[in-house]
Amino acid sequence: MNSFIIDLFKQFKDENVRYCHFKSNNNLEPALSGVDDLDLLVATGDVDKFNEILSRNGFRIAFDRGAPVTPYVYHYFGMDPKTGLLVHLHVYFKIVTGGSIFKNHAIRVEKMFLDEAQPNGPAGVYIPSSEADCILFILRKFIEQPSIVEHYLFLKDWKNINLELQWLIERSDREKISNLVTKWLPEIEVQFFNDCLDLMISKGTILKRARLGLKMRKFIHNTVVSEYKAEIIRFFQFFLAFIKNRLRLHRKNRYLFPGGQIIAFVGSEASGKSTLSKECASWLSERFDVSHIHLGKPKKNWRTVFIWYAIYMFSFFKSKLSSKSKNHDKSVEKEETSINNPHPIVAWLDSIDRKLAIKKYFRKLMQGGIVITDRYPSRYMDGPRIQANSGFYKYLRIKEEKNYESIPNPDLVFRAQAPLEVTLNRNSARDKPEPEAFVKERYKIAQNINFKFSDIIIVDTTEPYEQSVLKVKNIIWKKSNS
Repeated sequence: MNSFIIDLFKQFKDENVRYCHFKSNNNLEPALSGVDDLDLLVATGDVDKFNEILSRNGFRIAFDRGAPVTPYVYHYFGMDPKTGLLVHLHVYFKIVTGGSIFKNHAIRVEKMFLDEAQPNGPAGVYIPSSEADCILFILRKFIEQPSIVEHYLFLKDWKNINLELQWLIERSDREKISNLVTKWLPEIEVQFFNDCLDLMISKGTILKRARLGLKMRKFIHNTVVSEYKAEIIRFFQFFLAFIKNRLRLHRKNRYLFPGGQIIAFVGSEASGKSTLSKECASWLSERFDVSHIHLGKPKKNWRTVFIWYAIYMFSFFKSKLSSKSKNHDKSVEKEETSINNPHPIVAWLDSIDRKLAIKKYFRKLMQGGIVITDRYPSRYMDGPRIQANSGFYKYLRIKEEKNYESIPNPDLVFRAQAPLEVTLNRNSARDKPEPEAFVKERYKIAQNINFKFSDIIIVDTTEPYEQSVLKVKNIIWKKSNS
């Protein structure tokens, strides 16, 4: 079990926050290790204390873009500073449930759960009695049955549902279940509830489950929206998820409060910036809407791609027609010169591609997404390069500078650095190493990288890899909270 999570629950207990982990308690131990989210019911009278503890531990609230809002239900995320583990708390202040896709039914059993809760879970986590847990489980599953979409998901997940049900039955007393139903849910007939429980144990038929589900909905009739509207929402969300899966669109819709940010990784060649940016993008994209882009070599925009193809074809035929140089040193010198001082048209096209790439991802930023970049244009590196002072190339230089001036400063910049000898050794070990003169020149330029409106953090990549990554993750999480 994760010590950061366990310590959080200890703080809840020490500060008298009334809570319980109220469902899927058969999988509580893996959840306490950070494998899955933790479903907490928190007393509404303890909201302030609860939020204060979460804020103290670096937790932030998150939202699902485009998803229907479930009242009284929120997502909180925190990061274990020792491991980088992202911890997800799915917090209910009132129980609104009855579906995997859209939760529509309010069930007033919060007091039953909190009164019945005891520190009987792993590491002393408060959980409800097995009888209370079993009652809500049956209510939830039968509310789902009349929905075609939810019934399909129910059948697909039957193995896990049955495991949880058997776990609850083994620990429950049927007589106590009946007593709790009578006390806390007087609108539901005890015999009817027992019929539902027996049918769920045997699984029954689709028609029987749907019939009892319709009757259950008559008892639990307080809803967020009408049943018909809820079903339309479920169909729409399910269809959207199906299409995204078919098209292999894996962009997540969840974002952190207060919104998105641009996190740039810059530095010289072989400084470790690319490795760090990929690792951090992979880490955050498991939970949130994250885009990872390479601004040193941005994708060719449709506005420039035909010119690029023309340049490639011209270069190809020119290389075939021209004779090879007999002087190896001169060829190397020419290669290094072309890398450091590209043709003005090439530099101008790069500025357009970088500008339009940032413009595209800035829109995602405005939707709450996190944009992580490998390299970022600045006055010192990956920025204006045209040196011409007259004629057509002077015009291109002006256009290039305007393109770079329109690019916004990143919110957070990590400047990866290592001694020159280390970067040269790393570069030589690559499958396709850059010329040594080019690496030295980029190393010199990288020392001056600056962004006027950005927080800049220097990362020493000669430290052990795990240590560098953890340091960066901690800074990202803390900066996003400040």
